[in-house]
Amino acid sequence: MKKGNNTVRCKLSARDDFKKNKWYYCMVLPGLIALLLFSYGPMFGLAISVYDYNPVAGFKNSEFVGLKWFKQALGDVYYRTAIKNTVIIKIAQTVVTFPIAVILALFLNEVKNKSKKLFQTATILPYFISWVVIATMFRNLLSPSNGLVNEILVNVFGMEKGISFLSEPRIFPLIIILQDSWKMAGYWALIFLTAISGIDPSLYEVATLDGAGRWRKMLSITIPCIKTTLITVFIILMGYLVIGPFEQVFTQYSPSVYTTGDIAETFSFRMAMTNNNYGYATATGLIQSFFASILVISTNICSKRIAGETIY
Repeated sequence: MKKGNNTVRCKLSARDDFKKNKWYYCMVLPGLIALLLFSYGPMFGLAISVYDYNPVAGFKNSEFVGLKWFKQALGDVYYRTAIKNTVIIKIAQTVVTFPIAVILALFLNEVKNKSKKLFQTATILPYFISWVVIATMFRNLLSPSNGLVNEILVNVFGMEKGISFLSEPRIFPLIIILQDSWKMAGYWALIFLTAISGIDPSLYEVATLDGAGRWRKMLSITIPCIKTTLITVFIILMGYLVIGPFEQVFTQYSPSVYTTGDIAETFSFRMAMTNNNYGYATATGLIQSFFASILVISTNICSKRIAGETIY
């Protein structure tokens, strides 16, 4: 008869734990410092939202206004329009980009020859192009005077004159949505592809023996096995429903498209940098962050109840 293992594990004190793992803590330290400086440090600036803040005078000589800016923001029709535009654009981007990314990942998984790496590189490449470069590319392509798209519309399809795409309120959001899909679909697709690569190959072998084709394997094995990753990405995207694509919009929009293209971030930026109303701009940003947190928590709760999956 074998004796049981009677080894008693003693919990290390904080000091002993630090001595034992000091080099690991040293490796974590630079990232921790960066997190504190650039993520938590700026949070002290949230106090600006309750002041009529003047950068020259500082907090001490700026007037305390309490919740004035929050009340003004909630009653501001232009801010509500910016929030509405943000939500509409982000929902449309999610609805378009998410399925494209899943389909692209499934397609890349089916590519078994030497071209697979080439396809993967081609799909992720747009992600590394900055929005400033993309904005310049599209301004040249969509220029009403000599842009390639308008040249085709005028010379091939016989239109009388070119369309000012980036100045049309109805067209501008569509351009923003399509740009996001082109840039981000490959990024999310590679995340899904990484999850797919972790699936046990024996599942596909058994399915092949049972006579399952490619479509059946995708629907019955691949998609269910990456469900956790799909839900995690979806929850992340839901948190960004009220966080607009600032760099993308800011580098391309104009006053002519404010009714459909002005988002919460560009509105806050104008309040701070154009109107010098730093307190109001901070309040609008804080309201936006509050709603984003509510969306993430709500989506996570719904995911746990419906699919049994959660990110925390």
